[in-house]
Amino acid sequence: MRASRSSALLNIMPRTIYMGGGTPSLLGADGFKRLASDLKDHINMDQLSEWSVEINPASATPALFEVMLEQGVTRITFGVQSFNEPTLRLINRTHSAKKTLAVIESAKAAGFDNIGVDLIAGLPGITTALWEQDLQQTLEVGPRHISVYNLTLEPKTRLAQMVDAGLSIPDENTQLDHLREAEFLLAKHGFQRYEISNYALHGFECQHNIGIWKGNSYLGLGPAAASRIGRERIENQPDYFNYKKHLQNNEMPPQNRETLSSQDDALERAVFALRLHEGINPAELALKFPPLAARVDEWNETLYKLCRAGIVEETESGMRLNERGRDVCDSVIREMI
Repeated sequence: MRASRSSALLNIMPRTIYMGGGTPSLLGADGFKRLASDLKDHINMDQLSEWSVEINPASATPALFEVMLEQGVTRITFGVQSFNEPTLRLINRTHSAKKTLAVIESAKAAGFDNIGVDLIAGLPGITTALWEQDLQQTLEVGPRHISVYNLTLEPKTRLAQMVDAGLSIPDENTQLDHLREAEFLLAKHGFQRYEISNYALHGFECQHNIGIWKGNSYLGLGPAAASRIGRERIENQPDYFNYKKHLQNNEMPPQNRETLSSQDDALERAVFALRLHEGINPAELALKFPPLAARVDEWNETLYKLCRAGIVEETESGMRLNERGRDVCDSVIREMI
């Protein structure tokens, strides 16, 4: 029996929902409608301001877009990766460029205005000329948000095995050149790089991800999903069938849990704001995360040192990474920690 609205579990009242890290569009229209209905039965949606869903172009349909809009989804983002057909086949993507263009138009026809496109820089076969074509094609479909990720080779994946076997991919310098070309071209068309890998027209930034980068708590549902609640870091184990079995037995699926010290928790939540265009102000962070108060002077000293090294720049409100700094963001974060 479906729970009533009055029995909202744990009094959960999210401000944003993000469905992704998998392929939510595989649910189809009926499956998504059931999932959305169950969520509304168990979660208080009164404060929800943004509901994002990742879309694989291969599994998207007009009926799915209509249901998503009807259920309250506010933004969708397409995992395009590239518009180059040979590269899509090489990386084993099941969609074609033609299919992608068709489903994006279908989403617009259904009524979606807040549409994002994800690209990957450094894919095999993508020359500088082809990368520029990918960027131009992306702009032509009219997204409000564009994510540009650098290629990461995950161990044991098909692509990693192909590279190990001799498949050529753009070298590190070429990948950096492509990322800079993306920033230059997207800026010309009004997109601000508001985070290391994310660009948006004004007002279309992903509020869910900004909240996480600013240190807000979040709840992850599903196999391998991660959560940060209070000082606890929680990760669901990735085995789908084991996860499903526990739910069917009304049991909590297995999790890995770690409770951080107040200092480590505050440090981890605060430092990732460096990824954002607005940067950080150590004194203001200490007000939000009091355990950091003792590190304000140390952080200011580190940031000014990085400023002299040409990695960080000073703004009216604090410090932020410049172009060179964004290329070495992870190293800067490690130094801050």
